[in-house]
Amino acid sequence: MGVVLQEQMMDATEHVKRDLVHFFRTYKTPTLSLHVGPLGTHLRGYNGPWKDALQPAIDEMVTEGLMERQGSKIALTEQGKHAVFASKIAK
Repeated sequence: MGVVLQEQMMDATEHVKRDLVHFFRTYKTPTLSLHVGPLGTHLRGYNGPWKDALQPAIDEMVTEGLMERQGSKIALTEQGKHAVFASKIAK
């Protein structure tokens, strides 16, 4: 993988992570479906790089302890709830 492609993928992964946090904040919910509902509809509009970055972004957030996978859903952990919802209040 070329350096430019790696940088684009890293940028796309960070974008997707911010996008997921935005969805949790907007819908004020600790669990979102990847296939139905507002997030599922939004994800269908992702272009190639963002679509490719979705699973790595989720993996990074799981590794960071912010969310967990629940089948076809993603859910914030207690740490993730605090990070997502408390940081909005602080702004």
